[in-house]
Amino acid sequence: MRGLKIKLVLCLAVVGFVGISGCSTFNAFEKTNRPIANSFGQVQLQRGQPRPIIDAAGRFLALPNQIALGDFRVDNHNVSQQTEMEIMNYLQQNGLSSVLVRSNQYAPVDELRRMISNKNIRPIWKSTFGSYNLLKYTLLPGRLTGGDWYNPYSESLHIYSDNPVVAISSATYAADLNTRVNPGAYAALKDVPLAGLGHETTSTKLALDWYEGKSPQEYDTARAILYPNLGATYGSQLASFIPYGGVVGKLVGGGLGRLAAHLQTR
Repeated sequence: MRGLKIKLVLCLAVVGFVGISGCSTFNAFEKTNRPIANSFGQVQLQRGQPRPIIDAAGRFLALPNQIALGDFRVDNHNVSQQTEMEIMNYLQQNGLSSVLVRSNQYAPVDELRRMISNKNIRPIWKSTFGSYNLLKYTLLPGRLTGGDWYNPYSESLHIYSDNPVVAISSATYAADLNTRVNPGAYAALKDVPLAGLGHETTSTKLALDWYEGKSPQEYDTARAILYPNLGATYGSQLASFIPYGGVVGKLVGGGLGRLAAHLQTR
């Protein structure tokens, strides 16, 4: 117990240092914290500044994800306005006006500010699991490593893929949280190894429900991404306990998901 408390204090100290220092160490990713800003209805959108070298490195690191999902738009760090509009439309129609969309943006200081001001999550969860997520986001920036995801502690949706289905499957997590009595505890459970697979399954189902109300072609297109995305998540987590198992499991799980989507489409 004492060791856990020491780790928690160290984690909070590092997060505090990040906020105070203005993250000068990572200015290469976002030279300023003044990216292009837009609004669509009540939902905000902020775009990161172009960083050709960093984005090229990010596309290289994204190859396992792109192969697993069979789509080179995944984590390509070049999000089009059409993709952004589809995401904003989903958020607005589902009453998620408090969510901020960060389109290929790195902004840890603003994330800290939003986490502190978020009233929907209790302080106990923000100071522990929220600090952990902020620290991970700061030290392993998605601007380089990719991975569309929703941060419930700051109510921010981070997108790096020019495929709206991938982003919407992350946005459905925000919709799922809105139905929970204790969203902080539910969000914390997602960071527990293997336990978060239930969250991913629910998010995938909600995304499929969203596309089911559209044309059959759009539904099949969404399923062709959502199935391998879920399969890759299951594979990487289940195989993460063995050396290099995460990448292998992701590729195998993604391949099985693509096969399942293909068979159902036929």
